Amino acid sequence: MQTLVIHTQYKENYGFPDWDGKGECPQYWKFKGGSTYFVTDLTSKQINRIAQEGIPHLTKLIEYTNEASMEYILDWEIRDLGKNGDGRGPICEPWETPIEFYYADGRWNCRTHHTPAPEYTHWRQGIISKAEQWIPLAESNRQNYACQYKTKNGWFDQNDPKLLADLEAA
Repeated sequence: MQTLVIHTQYKENYGFPDWDGKGECPQYWKFKGGSTYFVTDLTSKQINRIAQEGIPHLTKLIEYTNEASMEYILDWEIRDLGKNGDGRGPICEPWETPIEFYYADGRWNCRTHHTPAPEYTHWRQGIISKAEQWIPLAESNRQNYACQYKTKNGWFDQNDPKLLADLEAA
């Protein structure tokens, strides 16, 4: 099955912190990276619909602009999984955490799961993996956000006292 892969650009306005809220906000935009989003297991019908209509609903859930920052879609494509569309490996660089869109309960949902190689992590010692879930809303807002971390003793919610104890012991 085919996968929709979406690449974005994220920018921050470095002039925003100096703005007093009066008049025009100073403009000093700096490119700060981006994200990779994906939707797997597309049917032929879904692929044809995307080819005809594009991705307007997902665009509304991803893109936003305000005085301080913005994210917008650079490009999207339908292809096999794998960084190069070869069906093998991840869909992005090893230091990135791709965001999966999936449709459930009558709405779009997002999730991530990342276990980076040691050379690509800046996480606190003792953290092996990280997983996040949320309901995406327009203008890049989120609802029902949850984050879990995996240590040698299993998965813990970000606010679980056992997580802190595991990390202090590491």
